[in-house]
Amino acid sequence: MKTLFLLLFALFVQLTFAQTGETFHDFNAVTIRGDTISLSQYAGKKVMVVNTASYCGFTPQYADLQALYQQYGGPTFEIIGFPCNDFGGQEPGTNGSIDSFCTGNYYISFQMMSRVSIAAPDTVEVYKWLQNASRNGVADAAVAWNFNKYLIDEAGNWIAYYPSAVNPLDPAIVNWILSPNTTGIVETKDKLSASLISNPVSNFIAIQLSGEQASSCKIQLFDTKGNCVYVQPCQFKAHNKRFSIPVQDFQNGVYFLKITESGNSQQVLRVVVLH
Repeated sequence: MKTLFLLLFALFVQLTFAQTGETFHDFNAVTIRGDTISLSQYAGKKVMVVNTASYCGFTPQYADLQALYQQYGGPTFEIIGFPCNDFGGQEPGTNGSIDSFCTGNYYISFQMMSRVSIAAPDTVEVYKWLQNASRNGVADAAVAWNFNKYLIDEAGNWIAYYPSAVNPLDPAIVNWILSPNTTGIVETKDKLSASLISNPVSNFIAIQLSGEQASSCKIQLFDTKGNCVYVQPCQFKAHNKRFSIPVQDFQNGVYFLKITESGNSQQVLRVVVLH
């Protein structure tokens, strides 16, 4: 009887998700400058959604968010900030004053949205989806305070929730950003295609790059803690886009290889070093 109940419960969860079928990309939002955008424009990118405030004990996380965006932001990752005054009254300003605070104090360059309401009964639609399993199909995760973080994959699916105390540069978040895209949905502007020639390897990771417009790139290798252990700019000819990374001094293990083309097209590959 218990087994039957569990099977019926699992079926109910699947049917509930199938009936809602909503993703992050189904919603619109208003930017802090007053433009209405569709969140579908982030299809093919991982997204971190953060509710922000200018006068909170966690406000210095703006600096960490900007550092994260400078390191990984681009064709494969975005950060979206939603200012909110619902938690402690710590975001009382207008959109203009919030914008000036963010750019003047923390040099924020990721997308900030217009101030929203997250607490009921005036919850903005995208946060109804983020907080409720009945909408996102995964988990109930109510915003508890400022600088709560939600992770969304390339297909717009709800992936994870982190509370205020988890720093944006936490290894779990960085590892997720660097993890391979398994959704099958890619950012349409991406002209870069890289593939491993040999892996695992003893002394070199060999990479073949394709893409008609690619003429130069930057190669970065990250360990599973998000530390950059190797960086190299590369120039190559149109018909010889092959390069190697010497790894003889690296420890055995899993690494993430990030390749950024001159036009800001990016790709991340998971590689293994074995000696």
